[in-house]
Amino acid sequence: TPFQAVSTALSATVGTGNIAGVATAITSGGPGAVFWMWFAAIIGMTTKFAEVTLSVAYREKNAAGEWAGGPMYYINNGLGTKWLAVIFAAFGALAAFGIGSMTQANSIAAAMEQSFGIPPLVMGLIVAAAAAIILIGGIKRIGQFAEKIVPFMALAYIAGALIILILEADQIPR
Repeated sequence: TPFQAVSTALSATVGTGNIAGVATAITSGGPGAVFWMWFAAIIGMTTKFAEVTLSVAYREKNAAGEWAGGPMYYINNGLGTKWLAVIFAAFGALAAFGIGSMTQANSIAAAMEQSFGIPPLVMGLIVAAAAAIILIGGIKRIGQFAEKIVPFMALAYIAGALIILILEADQIPR
């Protein structure tokens, strides 16, 4: 459903990068890092808009009658370069192992070890098992899971940020 598609997209947006990434950037680069994050976000939003527009324009129906699209499709159908689409798909699949999932799993394991003393290996196995249960069901199960968990995840993120701002209000001017 459209709501499942939005929830799936948001599930990759609200998470570790917003918490650990921003804190790391500010700690490493100081307040000026916020400006560069905004700058990068503007460029990112622009490219994402173009990517989504092209993905919709060059999508296809697969054998099951479901829509399929993305960079591989607009590279192949729009540019007519199948070899480049195949290379993009291969590198995209390889990148999926390290770009988001490793950072998120590491952040979860580190937080659980520090907070509750759970060994990182145990937490890694728990996260891997949970991910496998969801991913093995395919895109439909991912969408079904995302539509249930993402609204609560987003509310928890917003509530947590507001609680921190209220509790640390005296630190805001600094």
